[in-house]
Amino acid sequence: MAITCTLVVGNVYYNQPLLGVLARHFNVSDAEIGLVPTLTLIGYAFGIVFLVPLGDMVERRKLLQASMIVSGLLCIGISYSPTLLVLNILSMAMGFFNVSASVIIPFAANLAKPEERGKVTGIVLSGILLGSLMARTLAGFIGQYMGWSGVFLIAGSINIVLAFVTQIVLPYSGPHFQGSYKGLLLSLGELIRDLPIAREASLMGGILFASFSAFWTTLTFLLEGAPFHYSPQTIGLFGALGMIGALAAPLAGKYADKKGTAATIRLGLYCSMLAFALLAVSSVHAIGIVFGVLILDLGIQVAHISNQSRIFELNPNARSRLNTIYIFSYFTGGSLGSYAGTLLWSWGKWPAVSIGGLILCAFAALIFRRGRKIRANLEFKPV
Repeated sequence: MAITCTLVVGNVYYNQPLLGVLARHFNVSDAEIGLVPTLTLIGYAFGIVFLVPLGDMVERRKLLQASMIVSGLLCIGISYSPTLLVLNILSMAMGFFNVSASVIIPFAANLAKPEERGKVTGIVLSGILLGSLMARTLAGFIGQYMGWSGVFLIAGSINIVLAFVTQIVLPYSGPHFQGSYKGLLLSLGELIRDLPIAREASLMGGILFASFSAFWTTLTFLLEGAPFHYSPQTIGLFGALGMIGALAAPLAGKYADKKGTAATIRLGLYCSMLAFALLAVSSVHAIGIVFGVLILDLGIQVAHISNQSRIFELNPNARSRLNTIYIFSYFTGGSLGSYAGTLLWSWGKWPAVSIGGLILCAFAALIFRRGRKIRANLEFKPV
């Protein structure tokens, strides 16, 4: 499951280190090309709402297979985009169907023993985190030698192959929800209304991922310009730095099993704020950016894992729907953060992006602090 997540989740991130190349290819501005990752993440957010809940209603392997085949074909279509409009449409559609990793997370949580659920979730999430970071590195390397279209051709082919491999390798996972599709979607609102911890975790996740997306979307612009003038291949290497932080995912999940999620969430928030403070003063210093990437990825990932671990305990029969609520908020925040990052870059370049990220992380910390009383009453009383 972790390997599958690593290989498929990158589809929504491959365009980020290629933005400069794409802008030159289609002869458009940085702001115009910034819509590509934004629309990709918006499409993904809607796919989370309308497709991922089906994991509680249908056999999960069939849902995985359909998702990976369609998203794979759309990736191949992206590589042949003749205009920016076609690229935007196909990117949004691909994001909508590229939900297989979000189907796998509750799949894994259902298979895990209760005392190991955080650890197992952390292992699978480490695959998603590695994939999201490795995507930037791979896109840089492949784009350097095969062009941007080669990146999406390879990604699409991998998805189609995995669609058939997972059908053979993964175990059967039957449905938990017996109602209609309409009832399934309506139950999302009931879960949001009845579970304050789900609301808090989802809002925090969206805010933190907004800061993360703003950073990664604009990092390409920073590293392509003076004084760095890095190639797409070199820019992609910065994604590899974040993989070090992703290795902490299983450890964070294991620690959350033993000590509770509050401690790991606080650690993630503190690391994220420290990272943006460091990045704000590192617009011309590569070493500061390197340490900023390491600390930021560690902080965002630790908070993300802990947030998902605690929502899975709220209702064992609704894990796909709870994951839908959380991931929709997460990637809605990411899509808005990606576009906000391009706006902040156009207004104040790198310092504006870094300060904006710091403010967002501080706001997430304030939300977590204000929710202490609610968590004290409800965290150990699953609904």
